[in-house]
Amino acid sequence: SNGITVSSVATANWAPLAGTGAAFDNIGSAGGTFFSPSAVMLNHWFQYSAPGAYNELVPQLQVSGLTKDSVYTLRMTASSTSTRNTNPTRYTVVGRTVFGYIDVNTHNNTALGATFNNVLPDENGIIKIYVNTLPTTQVADISGLQITMGRTTPPPVVQITSPDDNDILDDEHPLVVNATASEPGGTITKVMFYIGDTTKLGESTTAPYSATWANPEIGQYKITAVAVDALGNSNATSITVNIETKSSYWSLTGNVGANGDSNFVGTVDTNRLAFRTNNVERMSILSDGTIGIGTKNTYGYKLAVNGNAIFGKVRIKTVGTWPDYVFKKGYALKSLEDLETYVDRYKHLPGIVPEPAANREGVDLGTHQAALLKKIEELTLYLIQENKALKEQNAKLQDQQRQIDELKRLIKGNQ
Repeated sequence: SNGITVSSVATANWAPLAGTGAAFDNIGSAGGTFFSPSAVMLNHWFQYSAPGAYNELVPQLQVSGLTKDSVYTLRMTASSTSTRNTNPTRYTVVGRTVFGYIDVNTHNNTALGATFNNVLPDENGIIKIYVNTLPTTQVADISGLQITMGRTTPPPVVQITSPDDNDILDDEHPLVVNATASEPGGTITKVMFYIGDTTKLGESTTAPYSATWANPEIGQYKITAVAVDALGNSNATSITVNIETKSSYWSLTGNVGANGDSNFVGTVDTNRLAFRTNNVERMSILSDGTIGIGTKNTYGYKLAVNGNAIFGKVRIKTVGTWPDYVFKKGYALKSLEDLETYVDRYKHLPGIVPEPAANREGVDLGTHQAALLKKIEELTLYLIQENKALKEQNAKLQDQQRQIDELKRLIKGNQ
């Protein structure tokens, strides 16, 4: 009526005794007490395994139809008069986190049971129940299950103190996980540690609580600590750690032992290496080693940029001869008349890339700068020549002026 259902996760998870099913009625102890009434205690569902086959990764029951944002109290127990060894049966529940297990001696049981408080369902409103044997037992059983909505007692407070969340750790040393746990007015019975949600790393019953992963593998892992109090209340906290090899590794926070001769970022085939931001390709390194920024076609150049670029400083090393030879004796400087004829005919200065070629092929900055400097130096020579000619002309004009002044004086004296 309330929409909650209890079902088997899979019938294969209930391992029946040879030739029988996984359920019996009326083999429990009569005279149930406050934990479950007598009629419930007489029921008997079981999970049968050979000694040592305990597997906490395989749940038997699934409680569905729960409100995912509410918490629940789950109470379960079992009773059996069978001669099979059932002491203890181990119960565990998993909702949004893994809760601590509770062991119950179920043989001829009339009063004992397991209570899990403040259980939060997973995102689908499901809580899974584990009913398992231990290495020392043959049969794990369950007779009754009670589900109540609402929080019962404050859950324990648990915190992983080391390592820190998102730590990068090396694979050459054991990973030691430390945690603190407390509960106002309650007692912490144990703290269990998991890799992920279900792979148990270990448990600690006394503070300081810790567990050790002796040989961590390279990868990213969620480390979970679950604190359990004396009433079965539990609470969990998780961190993420990255295990990497410190002898030689690449990391977003810095690289160690990179050794470019053996470790590298790149491709080992003929495909280009693309770099993206906001899922848009911004730069490519082609298989021939040429680099394109804003373009995938480098036209054979070492670097091709499709767009604007700004530089604080650019140094170009010229391959040819720097044109200071213009100032050496013997340099054949064109006459201005010949230069005028050349410009009238070709519409550009000698040695300067003409417009069609510049539009078609671009301009080599080093060569072009040298050519411009050559023109500046030649222009300087032209100015020097013109300055000399002007000085000579001024000297002649001054001499002519003296002669005119002398003639004027002689004429005036003869009058």
